[in-house]
Amino acid sequence: MRILSLMIVLLLVISCNNKNEKPDVSDIKTDVQIQRFDKDFFSIDTNNLQVSMDQLLKKYPAFLPLYFEYLSPVNFIVQNHGKSYSEAIREYYTNLKPLANDVHKEFDKVDEIEDGLEKNLRYVKYYYPEFNIPPVFTTVESLNPEDKTEIYGSTFYNDTLIISLQMFMGKDYQVYDPAVYFDYLRRRFEPEYIVPNSIRSIANVIYRDTSEDASLIEQMIEKGKQWFLLDHFLPDTHDTLKTFFTKKQLEWCKENEGNIWTSVLSNSPDLYTLDKERIQNYIGEAPFTQNVEASNSTPGNVGQWLGWQIVQSYAERNADLKIQDVLATPAKKIFQEAKYKPK
Repeated sequence: MRILSLMIVLLLVISCNNKNEKPDVSDIKTDVQIQRFDKDFFSIDTNNLQVSMDQLLKKYPAFLPLYFEYLSPVNFIVQNHGKSYSEAIREYYTNLKPLANDVHKEFDKVDEIEDGLEKNLRYVKYYYPEFNIPPVFTTVESLNPEDKTEIYGSTFYNDTLIISLQMFMGKDYQVYDPAVYFDYLRRRFEPEYIVPNSIRSIANVIYRDTSEDASLIEQMIEKGKQWFLLDHFLPDTHDTLKTFFTKKQLEWCKENEGNIWTSVLSNSPDLYTLDKERIQNYIGEAPFTQNVEASNSTPGNVGQWLGWQIVQSYAERNADLKIQDVLATPAKKIFQEAKYKPK
């Protein structure tokens, strides 16, 4: 019996190892050199602004116009407040300089960020060989709580990765107003989220979620695909950093997966509903999900977590499929063939 038990344990270990086996990416070259635009911009001489801006434009010919147009209100101030560029730049610089000073104390060096990006971008290149390692810029910008995308602190735009360092100053940083950035949002403002969020922004461009007008179950699965892709791009990263759930929430979800799914079926028997309010209840930013058993324990966005489980179930049943094949499979087909019946 002891021998039999030992064999069973060994088989389980081997099975787990095969399931979690990572590809060998040691031969894939990734060279990330973060460009500290934030330091250069907030070191300009405002008393000799024209010369400073000419030098900055020479160093960042493509990024400086992008920063003024999309990441800072400089162009907006010029166009709507009737001020010159010099006046707008000085106003913005003066308002943001204290924040920039704090950021530069916290992030004097970014070597660890570079190393983390290089490590995980190897997996992106492994699965998508045509992907080009992007230029990476760090910035400091105004806090804009009305922009929901800002809470992620990273943007992959026009083949450029932008890391907004002001969004990673630690959950207790005094500038984050608790009345605006609630506890469940502020906990992701820690520096450890920089690399995962950067890879997330890349993954979300490689596989775009276009299911905004789709049914509840289709949106759950499409969003679950994004976390499925993130699993492969961040194989050594804890699920808390991928999902924004706490460790306690993740453990609770896994232990109560069957009850959560049963509650969803009970409260939304038509999984193909297009009711936006019902869909929003299960998907999106929130401290918890309503109308689910033990709602206070169920994290917000549990619909994406369930979709993630369904996609994983489908992928395990179709082990011969590549990641790209799974992502290309229609959500309805995945749901029908996943045979998702959690206990």
